[in-house]
Amino acid sequence: LNVFLDPQDPPKSVMLQFNTGEWSHRAVWGDLNAIEFGKKDTNERKRLGDLPKTGEWVKLEFAASQLGFKAGDKIKGLAFTLFGGTVTWDKVGITGETNPAKDPNESLAVWLKENQGKALNNVPDDVKRLFRSVKPEERKPEENQRLRDYYFELVCNATRPAFEKLHAEKDPIAKARDDFDKAIPATFIWKDLEKPRDSFVMIRGQYNKPGQQVWPNVPAVLPPLPKSDTTNRLDLAKWLVSPQHPLTSRVAVNRFWQQFFGTGLVKTASDFGAQGEAPSHPELLDWLAVTFREQGWDMKQFVKLLVTSATYRQDSKATPQKIAADPENRLYARGPRFRLDAEQVRDNALAVSGLLVRTIGGKGVRTYQPDNIWEPVAYSGSNTKTYKRDDGDALWRRSLYTFIKRTAPAPSMTTFDAPSREQTCARRERSNTPLQALLLMNDVQHFEAARAFGQRMIKEGGSHAEERLAWGFRLATARPPTKAELAVLNDTLFTQWAKYQGRADAAKKAITFGESKPDASLDAGELAAYAMVANLILNLDEVVTKN
Repeated sequence: LNVFLDPQDPPKSVMLQFNTGEWSHRAVWGDLNAIEFGKKDTNERKRLGDLPKTGEWVKLEFAASQLGFKAGDKIKGLAFTLFGGTVTWDKVGITGETNPAKDPNESLAVWLKENQGKALNNVPDDVKRLFRSVKPEERKPEENQRLRDYYFELVCNATRPAFEKLHAEKDPIAKARDDFDKAIPATFIWKDLEKPRDSFVMIRGQYNKPGQQVWPNVPAVLPPLPKSDTTNRLDLAKWLVSPQHPLTSRVAVNRFWQQFFGTGLVKTASDFGAQGEAPSHPELLDWLAVTFREQGWDMKQFVKLLVTSATYRQDSKATPQKIAADPENRLYARGPRFRLDAEQVRDNALAVSGLLVRTIGGKGVRTYQPDNIWEPVAYSGSNTKTYKRDDGDALWRRSLYTFIKRTAPAPSMTTFDAPSREQTCARRERSNTPLQALLLMNDVQHFEAARAFGQRMIKEGGSHAEERLAWGFRLATARPPTKAELAVLNDTLFTQWAKYQGRADAAKKAITFGESKPDASLDAGELAAYAMVANLILNLDEVVTKN
C-alpha cells in the first residue's frame, strides 16, 4: 500500500482492513488503540509498525501470514481507515504465487484428477461425459487426446492466451466463411448406394410385413427402360425424355396448348389413358410433340410458335353459325376466348392501375385478405394460426408470390376457381357467378387498383374528360371505345363527380381504400369519380376475359 502523510497534519493511526466474508483482518501502523475495530492484538487488529515518514510517498508491505491469511482465502473487499490528520492513498496491490503441482490451472494431471466423476457445467457434452461416465483407465487414446486439447486450449494459464489470440484471428474468418456458405442456395445431391436395398410390396401398407420382392421398372404398356447394371433415377430421367417415350412431350405440349387456347388438344389433360378423351387433332399433337423435343425442350421457343400461329391469332368473335357447328371451339374456327385465371385477374388489375411490383424472386408475401379465414382451421401452435398482412410493396406483388394456406385459401382466389393446392390440378374449371362481380367491385385489392387506375387517367390520359376516359378504356381493353361506350363512361363520370361535390368525407373514404396513398395534389371529389369509372371498366367482361 502506498501512502503520503501530510507533514502539517499527520494522522495518529492508519489501518488497512480486509473482507473475506467478514471484516476479520486489520493491519495497523501507529497507535493501536486509536481505531477500536476488532479485537486488539489479534488478526482482527494487529500493529505492524510505526507510522511511516511524513512528507513523502512510503510503501507499506507485509506478509499475508502476519494477519493469519491462509492459501486459498479470497479477499472480497478493502477499506482504508485513519484516525485524525490527512493521508493520501495510492496504489494497493496483493501479490502471491501458486504451486503448479497443486493448481488445476497449471497442471493437467491435477485438473484430470480433480474433475473425475464430476458433472461439470459450462463444458462441451463430450468432455462432460468423459469425466462423469468414463474411468481414466477405460478411455480410448482419442478420448484422452480430446481432454488434453480442451485443457491446453481453454484451461491452462500458460497456453490459453496463445489460443485466445489465434481464435481472435480465426473466428472472424470462420464467421465470414459461414455467412458466405449460408448465402448460397442449398441443393440436395443424391447418391445411389453401392448395393441397392431390396424392395418389397408391404402387405396392407404395414412397414413390418414385407410381401413380394420388386425391382425398378415401368408399366408394360410403355417402352422398357434401357438396360443397365443399376437402374436408378438417372435412367428413369433419360427414359422419360427419350424419343421412344410416347407421353412426356405430348403431355407437355398439350398443357401449353391448354394454357393458351383454354382447352387442350386432349381435353382430359390429366388422363392420356383408356379413360381419357381422344385428341381432337392427333396429327397436330404428334407434330407439336416432336417439334418440342427436337428443339431441345425449349419452352420459350415453343410458346412463341403457338402465339404466332394463325390459329391463335384468329378473331375470337363467335357467330351463331360457328357456335351451332362447334359450340366448344374444338375445331378452332375462331380464336380462344375464356375468362382469365384468378391470379391473372388480380395481376391484370394491378398492372393496369400501375401498382404492380414487378420484382422477380424473393419470399412469399401476404396480401389483402378478409379477417378470420385462417383462425378457424388452424392448430393452436401453428405458425399459420393467424394471418398477419404484409405492408408496402408486398401488397402489390404478382400473385405468383402470394402465400397460400391450403386448408384456408384466399377467397379472392377461390371465387375465380383457383384450386386450394391440396392436390394437383391439371385443368381448372371456369365458372361465371355473381360473387365474382361483387368481388371485383368491392374487394380492397381491386378497389384500390381502381383508384390508382383513375389517378393514372387524370395524370396520364390527357387534359379533358373524354380524352382521359378513352385512354383508360383502351389501356384496359386494348381497343378504343365506341361513341356509345364513351358516352356511358362520360355520363357515369359526371354523375359520380356531382355525387361527391360537397361530400368531402365520402370522397376521402373512396380514395383512401387500401394502403397506397392517393396524390394529395388532386381534387378528392374528381379522383373519387374517376375511381368509380375505373372500377366499372375493370369489371367489364372484356377486361377479365381473354379475347
